[in-house]
Amino acid sequence: MEIRPLGSSGVSVTEIGLGGWEFEGEEQRTPAEVRAIVETSLESGSNWLDTAEVYHENRNELVIGKALDGLRDELVLSSKVAPPPDGSGFRPSEVHAAVRASLQRLRTDRIDVYFLHWPDDTGVPLLETWGAMASLVDDGLVRAIGLSNYTTEEIESAHAQRPVDVIQQGLSMIDHLDERPVIARCGELGIGAVIYEPLAGGVLSGGVRSGEDIKEKFGDDIGEWPFFQRLFAPGRMETTIALVDGVRAVAKRLGATMPQVAIAWVLAQPGATSAICGTLNADHVRDNAGAAEIKLSEEDLAELDQLVASIS
Repeated sequence: MEIRPLGSSGVSVTEIGLGGWEFEGEEQRTPAEVRAIVETSLESGSNWLDTAEVYHENRNELVIGKALDGLRDELVLSSKVAPPPDGSGFRPSEVHAAVRASLQRLRTDRIDVYFLHWPDDTGVPLLETWGAMASLVDDGLVRAIGLSNYTTEEIESAHAQRPVDVIQQGLSMIDHLDERPVIARCGELGIGAVIYEPLAGGVLSGGVRSGEDIKEKFGDDIGEWPFFQRLFAPGRMETTIALVDGVRAVAKRLGATMPQVAIAWVLAQPGATSAICGTLNADHVRDNAGAAEIKLSEEDLAELDQLVASIS
């Protein structure tokens, strides 16, 4: 699997990363269960793992910290700090306290990649927070810093103060499509771009055929989520399913699985560095890793892009 740099930070990640959100909290998944998935990911060629302080109210970092005993040096480890009320906050003192708390939960002396999880709306200036992030690198607490869910203008502003090593944005063939210009611009600036939700919450795994399938997977409350409205609101569900069927047909022709084709499309987008794939299923970990071996031709991409254009 190809290894790609994150800006000029010296940190490099494989094309496929393991998302930790689905590990849930410590009471749902044991460290042994999490460790087994991480080991499968490593055996499949992936070298990095993503989490965040807000995932399941810190419990995600706690279970990962226990699971990585003896494995830490084999992994590039990524986490994030969020603004209030969910996260620790973006004032410099809060950022410093947050990273030290994450280090303790993760049982490590450094975080390889540290992100601002999403923009602050409490009045803390981005450049003030970004200065604090830069100081974390200077202090040796983190190795690379990035922005998640920010606009091109915000990224360029921070980048002018201190280089942004990496961004994290959502993108799939069926969702977050307006993020493509942001990702492409970061590629032009030499900023790495890691992509979350390349399978659109499992919709592009082929196992979802309706809004009811999604509700069964995530719970009835998902009907109020913007994600659900974008993909399965009245008048939208038909186009979503038509795209899924189209991707399935391309995958069959290529002798690949549907998730592999969907992930390969994401990796083929200008500026994309790596895709984060979260799962608790070892077979799915191996299958997702196989996306790195799928090389889409110009004709393949044109066909897939035509499907994407039908819903854009």
